[in-house]
Amino acid sequence: MANETKNLNRIETGRWHIAAAILGVILFASTGCSLNERLASRSNLAFQELISQRHADSHSVAKATNLQRYLPQENDSELSSQRTIASKAMISSSDTVRAQSPDVTYNQNQAQRIPAQSGGGSVQQTAYQYPEGSAQGAVTPVFGLPSENIGSPNELNPLVQPGTNGGNAMPVGSDFFNYADLDVFVSETQTGSVNIGGAYNSDNGIVGQFVVDERNFDITAFPRSFRDFFDGTAFRGGGQAFRLELVPGRQVQRYLVSFSDPYLLGTNYSFSMSAYLFDRRYFDWDEQRVGGRVSFGRRLTPDLSINFGLRLENVELSDPRSTASPQLNENLGDSDLYLFNVGLVRDTRDHPFLATEGSFLSATYTQGFGDFDYPRGDLEYRRYRLMYERPDGSGRHTVSFGTKLGFSGSQTPIYENYFAGGFSTLRGYEFRGAAPSENGVRVGGEFQWLNTLEYVFPITPDDMVKGVAFCDFGTVEENIEINSENFRVAPGVGLRIHMPALGIGAPLAFDFAFPVNSAENDDERTFSFYLGINN
Repeated sequence: MANETKNLNRIETGRWHIAAAILGVILFASTGCSLNERLASRSNLAFQELISQRHADSHSVAKATNLQRYLPQENDSELSSQRTIASKAMISSSDTVRAQSPDVTYNQNQAQRIPAQSGGGSVQQTAYQYPEGSAQGAVTPVFGLPSENIGSPNELNPLVQPGTNGGNAMPVGSDFFNYADLDVFVSETQTGSVNIGGAYNSDNGIVGQFVVDERNFDITAFPRSFRDFFDGTAFRGGGQAFRLELVPGRQVQRYLVSFSDPYLLGTNYSFSMSAYLFDRRYFDWDEQRVGGRVSFGRRLTPDLSINFGLRLENVELSDPRSTASPQLNENLGDSDLYLFNVGLVRDTRDHPFLATEGSFLSATYTQGFGDFDYPRGDLEYRRYRLMYERPDGSGRHTVSFGTKLGFSGSQTPIYENYFAGGFSTLRGYEFRGAAPSENGVRVGGEFQWLNTLEYVFPITPDDMVKGVAFCDFGTVEENIEINSENFRVAPGVGLRIHMPALGIGAPLAFDFAFPVNSAENDDERTFSFYLGINN
């Protein structure tokens, strides 16, 4: 009797949670059913109610107020209800237990050394209990002692306060337990979209756009009924990507269907394939390409990846504006183009399209065969440096530099030559207006070196309107050389207007460039722009 009074006094002074844990294990063992059976029979609504109740009961203040509920009392129906709730939060020694560490640096070897629990229980090796660099019992476990959490429930799981014994993990079924079975319910964000819009720019004219994009595609999830389409479960859930793109226009038409899997067959290799039709009316000829591409990749580090692929195309050149160019005349009609490429990419940018920090490096070697046999090498580098930002992370001032270096063999067909001029290459010139010509026909060249230096700064406090100061410079040559007479330099200024609320994805771009050094036959143009709307 004296011992019982002493224990009760200890509970009343703040050690009540130890008795509650012991009582919960005993009650749980007496239920006679497994954890899986209880979870299977529990509805979502009932589980949510249990979570709310356990949160209230596990907090020290709330629990102290209702301490008498957990004391042994005869013929107490309320205690029976509380025993049921408490037992559902405990863990059976025959169940597989998942342990999770809040430390993001997990050590799988240590996780594998966690002993199996008594009574046939085990720890799944896909989740870990101890932080990297610690051994079992060497440091305080990631779940602190109950005495350290009085008044502040465990941040990972406020419903359960696991216990320890002298800093060592205790096996399930003992007086204390150091594991918690966590049920996490999350809702998936929107992964698919259907966009209808259009674009108008100084290079391609006006085009329409219809895009179906799904970023959680599953090529094996065939629908079993029409209900799967309405529920959104047909062809979804595999983490793959599917894209259908229809872009009709007067000068440019592009139709594309593509599929990609970032983890092919559960491996670290990526896979993508696509089929397309591309039709373009250039100033000097009309060009149509029908083909497909297959590629594989492997991410070597979080920032570095390697890729290799094969592109197969049938190309048709027709309706030449002039027959004065021998190079153009040789390539008129149909030809088959086969290209094998291998590339290395390193990307540390903070955003793929609106980067303000980091860098991008791409090195690619391509070998052409089929009707044309030639090598090709391309190097692209872009560097972004943040100069200033407001304390809240907005109002960023960024300086960036980009360069493209490329060379191609002497057997390169005219439609694979390098061209420059326009808002995406050298501003201050007409589209393809800064490229070598032959008898008045733009035939391009086998070598390019194009550069741009930009300073982007906010104009409005909400970053909706930004200003740009830039200088584009470089050259495209018929042969692999740099000729000072053909070197182009065009400084300028511009605006970027970003309005995603109106369905405008990419920023509207308006640039004014003023060439200060040009080649003899270049076609100059001061103003270039890009407008695009999607909904």
